[in-house]
Amino acid sequence: MSFTIAAFWPPPPHETTTERYQEIADAGIDLVITGNYLSDRTILKHALTCAHRTGLGMLVASDPRVDVVMKDLDLPAEQTRELIGKVIDDYAGHPSFRGISLMDEPYPERYERLAVGVAAVRDRGQLPYVNLFPSHATGEYDEYVGGFVDTVKPALVSFDRYPFLADGAYDEGYFGDLAVIREHATRAGVPAWLYIQTLAYEGHRTPNAAEIAWQVNTALAYGYTGIQYFTYWTPDPSRGESFEPALLHDGFRTDRYEVVKQLNNGWLRPVGNELSGLAWRSVRHTDAAVVGEYGDRHLLVCNASFETASEVTVNGPVTAFDPATGSYQESAPTFTLEPGAARLLLTGDGR
Repeated sequence: MSFTIAAFWPPPPHETTTERYQEIADAGIDLVITGNYLSDRTILKHALTCAHRTGLGMLVASDPRVDVVMKDLDLPAEQTRELIGKVIDDYAGHPSFRGISLMDEPYPERYERLAVGVAAVRDRGQLPYVNLFPSHATGEYDEYVGGFVDTVKPALVSFDRYPFLADGAYDEGYFGDLAVIREHATRAGVPAWLYIQTLAYEGHRTPNAAEIAWQVNTALAYGYTGIQYFTYWTPDPSRGESFEPALLHDGFRTDRYEVVKQLNNGWLRPVGNELSGLAWRSVRHTDAAVVGEYGDRHLLVCNASFETASEVTVNGPVTAFDPATGSYQESAPTFTLEPGAARLLLTGDGR
């Protein structure tokens, strides 16, 4: 299963340049999910060109015609497929085009419409994308996600739940939602994707480096193969929700841009590539760690804490993956993980 590192909310139209998109690529991101007023064919095609020049893929999530077809009109299925096909035809000639977002955070009454849209996009050979609510917005979450998977037949299951709250607390429903999404994605045989909180907004605080890494690494332990950063560019204040600086703010890199760049290039990309050839098996929690099992012998061991270092002991012998070389090195079975950090281990006799 391939591994995807995405960013939502790219530079606005007046900052949509090859140089800005190279900045995205330099941060170790490979997929741009549009938004931020990239909402007509002219600017979207220009953005697709910038993405192609810098080796990025692009998921079109801000074409208003899709919203009209999927949310506002209850058209017959054949007409829906025809209109979605026209949207795809506008972009399909661009090598960077990967697919379209059909709806963000749908309610169950839209599932039948989404099923038609997803099939239409898939039939054109592109990625049909839908992002789901977290459980605190839906009621019975297993039923909400299960109904989506059974009715819509998605290409992947994506959701957002941002765990770092403004009062300093941590959202304890985070792991429950990770598990439900993972369970239904596994049952459907499709990837699970997760959004990563990069900024403060209404009711949420700015995460530090350890908290960003902890989100990424717990997702890896749960077998997620899509990491999506929310957001890349800071949303305009006029949109509400009191957004504070994201990875880029007013065109300048924040400290979290550098955090994400180092995390993606130095850890997530090489580890994600290594895990992509392995089947995720299970996850378990201990006092010290969240442990994901891949294949027959691999363990992704993440510090359970984003605040303190933890000492972890696994059954030896083990070797540890070195992301700098792509090889496995000898490791003691007891080791310390810094806050939010993780280690990829190979159990048994090594390679």
